[in-house]
Amino acid sequence: MTNRRQPWTIGWLVALVVVSALTSAWIAVRRHRVEAMNRRVELCMDWREGALYAQRIGLAEDDYLAQLRDAGITSIALDEDTLGSLQASGDLVIFRTSELAAVSSLAPGLLPAAVNSHAVSGGRTVVIPLNHDTDSFLADRLPTRLQGGPSLVTVLSGQTSAFIIGLPLEEARNINLGPRPSVMARIAAAGLRTVLRFANYPGVSEKWIDSIVRPAGPAKEADSVIFAGTEVLGYPALTAVTARALDRAGMTYGSIEFQVQAGESQIMQAADYNLVRVHSITRGEVDRGLSVQTMADRYVRAARERDIRVMYMRPMMKQIDSRPLPELNDSFVRAVAGGLQNAGFTLGAAVPLGQADPGLAPTLVVVVGIAAGCVMLLDAIWSLTFPISAGLVAVAAAGFAALSAFGRADLAKQAAALAAAIAYPSLSAFVLLSPFSGSGLNGPADAEERRFGWARIAIIKFIAACALSLAGGLMLAGCLTSLAFMTKARQFMGVKLMHVAPMLFLLMAYWKYVYRRGNETLTESARRVLSSPILVWHAVAIGLLGAAGLIYIARTGNTSVLPVGVPAWEQAMRSILERLLPVRPRTKEFLLGHPAFILAAALSWAGDRAALLPVAALALIGQISLANTFAHLHTPIAVTLTRVLVGAGLGLAVGLAVAGVFLAVRRGVRRSAGRSAGREG
Repeated sequence: MTNRRQPWTIGWLVALVVVSALTSAWIAVRRHRVEAMNRRVELCMDWREGALYAQRIGLAEDDYLAQLRDAGITSIALDEDTLGSLQASGDLVIFRTSELAAVSSLAPGLLPAAVNSHAVSGGRTVVIPLNHDTDSFLADRLPTRLQGGPSLVTVLSGQTSAFIIGLPLEEARNINLGPRPSVMARIAAAGLRTVLRFANYPGVSEKWIDSIVRPAGPAKEADSVIFAGTEVLGYPALTAVTARALDRAGMTYGSIEFQVQAGESQIMQAADYNLVRVHSITRGEVDRGLSVQTMADRYVRAARERDIRVMYMRPMMKQIDSRPLPELNDSFVRAVAGGLQNAGFTLGAAVPLGQADPGLAPTLVVVVGIAAGCVMLLDAIWSLTFPISAGLVAVAAAGFAALSAFGRADLAKQAAALAAAIAYPSLSAFVLLSPFSGSGLNGPADAEERRFGWARIAIIKFIAACALSLAGGLMLAGCLTSLAFMTKARQFMGVKLMHVAPMLFLLMAYWKYVYRRGNETLTESARRVLSSPILVWHAVAIGLLGAAGLIYIARTGNTSVLPVGVPAWEQAMRSILERLLPVRPRTKEFLLGHPAFILAAALSWAGDRAALLPVAALALIGQISLANTFAHLHTPIAVTLTRVLVGAGLGLAVGLAVAGVFLAVRRGVRRSAGRSAGREG
């Protein structure tokens, strides 16, 4: 395994990596331009809760709509009316058929007409509209809604209508009827847009879907939809029908962040991922007494850091300070609107992101660089000849092209992204543990150099490692750059593996540069380890490391297996960092991984092997996290780069301080014990 290659045999791989990194940077710049053009954010108020709030404070609904518009609200989220909601608003009355005689005071001639219709058998529900608008609405919607389902009988008596439905009253209350046109007209008259909220139900029909998903009028007062509940309209059998109806109507789908709705992937794919992302603070969270500023900051952060473009808002129903509810709610909306504008956004109707997919040719260049990085990693362990290295790169490029040609481009891109996420952080492990000039028994003679040489070496190694991980992250993002990933409709699938595999390569680097004796082979080293006695503390250490490893693996990925919350001290620290810095860096980078990298480099310089491997493992977590940051393509690339650079800068400063203190203490302890500090000085 002795490395006998000539410099040019590794130089051509480095050249491929540089070209690939530059191509990835070009893709990132194109993506940034697309993201920078999408700066319009929509503030959307829930109407069902908003109308209840207006009623609670004694404010006319039209006046409330005007206040919302003036405060910065752009649209109103309008749920479908149900028989129950219309009853609650005083637009109709509902009776059981057994109570039909009680309506004689409303319409004396209605009872004989109903009896003559033979529709008054038990277990049915009678619905009587109390105004012409509701009468017309029910006459239009109920026949379509109940087609193929419960029976419906319409009874007329003079100017009064009654609808007798073949369902018990408790079930009939939940019948959804679609949004009411008169309410949509009032919203439009107030200068606001309508976001429709359709609900799914068992037995939904294609005719019903087509009847409620209608093209918007000339004013485009309703051209977007956010589905209510846990399923999209039409799920499971008629999801494609809903997708076609939305396409014909020119309606944009709003995907709710942190809420999975069954069937949404089919809707997203049918829309070619031309959608907008929605952030919502739930009623339970609002009622917990979150401050106005806390909620405003959360909405602004969603827009700035996750490309959210629709802010779904709910009125505050409880006083959280001395201000009355009207003043509190007005300040809430204005705080969100002002915070977004101060962050460089404009208020208005949200639109989908533009296309940023670079195409096959640039992606293939990136893949060649990823393959070169993988070959460099293998070459760091086993010295590969030029023919083998070139063959591996060629096979990787040909495999990617073949998969793409046969319609498996998504699989090929995911595989290439995973390879980048593993190879480049793993290379940083070899950078960390490789020998450097001035170390060992023949170290520098200058006393000052002996004392502070570790800092120079640590900084050089840290910059080189971060550059490798940054290049890998850019390549990962370059492979996956598309609307599907930028809207989080799809996610990088190799998160757990990319957190585990580099640790195996770290062991290989440790074996090659630290543990190996002379020209000892890997098999011989393994035999030496297996023949060594295991002490109690070895077993304890292995157990602790195993438990830590399981927790580490469980907490990685798109979903965490362990329900471990963020401790209070970390939440407080995050809040402080968010106020002080343009973007909050990842804790495991600036407070764990990067400082550990500097400390590991210092330990390696000092020849201290006792704690080198576990500290190096912590260091690698920082490099893995750095590359993984680029897998979050729903985060703007400018934010990702800023987060990485801020984290690296802070981590370097913390690491230098920690390593300096550690070496000073170590030197003092050795001197007090009468031992020479050796090459460390």
